[in-house]
Amino acid sequence: MIHYQIVIAEQVATKRVIPALTGVVPGLKSTQVYKALRRKDVRLNGRRIQADQAVATGDVIDLYLPDQSNSEQANQEGERGGSISPAPSDNTLSYRVVYQDDALLILHKMAGVVVHGTAKAQEEDEDTLIDAVRSDFKDPGLVLCHRLDRNTGGLIILARNKDIQNTVMELMQLGKITKRYQCLVRGEPQAGQKIRTSDGLEFYQIEAYLEKRARQNEVYIHDEKRPGDVPIITRYRILRCFPGFGPEGESVCELEVELVTGRTHQIRAHLAHLGHPLLGDGKYGRNAYNRFFKGRQGTVNRQQLFACQLSFAPDIRAESIGRLAGRTFRIEPDYDLDLPD
Repeated sequence: MIHYQIVIAEQVATKRVIPALTGVVPGLKSTQVYKALRRKDVRLNGRRIQADQAVATGDVIDLYLPDQSNSEQANQEGERGGSISPAPSDNTLSYRVVYQDDALLILHKMAGVVVHGTAKAQEEDEDTLIDAVRSDFKDPGLVLCHRLDRNTGGLIILARNKDIQNTVMELMQLGKITKRYQCLVRGEPQAGQKIRTSDGLEFYQIEAYLEKRARQNEVYIHDEKRPGDVPIITRYRILRCFPGFGPEGESVCELEVELVTGRTHQIRAHLAHLGHPLLGDGKYGRNAYNRFFKGRQGTVNRQQLFACQLSFAPDIRAESIGRLAGRTFRIEPDYDLDLPD
C-alpha cells in the first residue's frame, strides 16, 4: 500500500476530502479517492470515514492506495513537507471493461463515479467516466447510450459514434435491449400486477406518473397524471427477504428491477412512493432509517442499487450490433452490507 498523509492548509480548508486531496497530491484522481472511501482506507484525524466530507485547517488526512508495482515511482515533496509517492494514473478504479468491439463498449462503472459532466463536477474539477474512457481508449468519439446515477454502480453502454448511439437508444425504446437492476429496499413490496417478461420470469408491474424538477435534481411520483408529468413503468420481483434485518424487526428485501421506461431516478423514486425506499438513499429515503444501517454496519453511505444485467433481444438485426443478438451480460451487486445467509 502507498500511504499519503496530508495536513490541510488554510487555502484548502472548507473543501471536501476528495477535491482537497486531488488538489494537493500530484497525479491523484478523484476516482481513486472514491474507491479508497469505499474500502474505508481514508482517515480524517485518525478516524475512518466513508463519505466525502468537509475539512478544516490543520486536519490530517491519511490515504491508503494499492501499490502499483509496474507504475513509475518518483518521490515528490508535499507542500507541508514529507515524501509523497505518485498515485496510479490509470482509471481502473473507476470502471472495468466487460465487453468491447468496433461498435460498443460495455463497462462496469463503480459506484461513486460521476458518468458525465455536471455543474458540480465542473466546479470541483472532477473526473468523469466518459472523459476517463475517451482518454484511455484515445477515442474522443465515444458517447454514452444511457446514464447511471453517480452512486449507482453497474453496467453501462458506450457507442463508438453517434450513429451507433442512436441505434442503441432506439432499440432500448423498442424494448430490444433490457436493463435490470438489483437493490435492497425497506419492507416487502406487494403492489402491482403480475406479468411475464420476455424471458418467462414473473414480475410485478407498477405504473405511475413522474414529475421532474430539474433545478432541484429531484422527481416526484403521482398516481394520477398532472400537467407536465410523463408515464413510467417499473417491474420488480423479490429475490430474497431478510426478516428482522431492519429497525424494529422490519424486513429488508432484495429486488430485481426491470425498467420499461427509463426516467431520471425512476427506480429510487417509484419504490419510495410505494413505501419501500432503497437502503442508503438520502434523497428519497428517510435519514433515521438509513442511520440505523450506518450504525449497525458502518458502511452504508449511498443507495444500494446496481445495474446488474443487460440483455439484447435475439431478433436484433441492426448491422452495427447484430453480433450481440441474444446475448446477456451480468455482474453481481456490490452491496455495502453483509447480508444474512
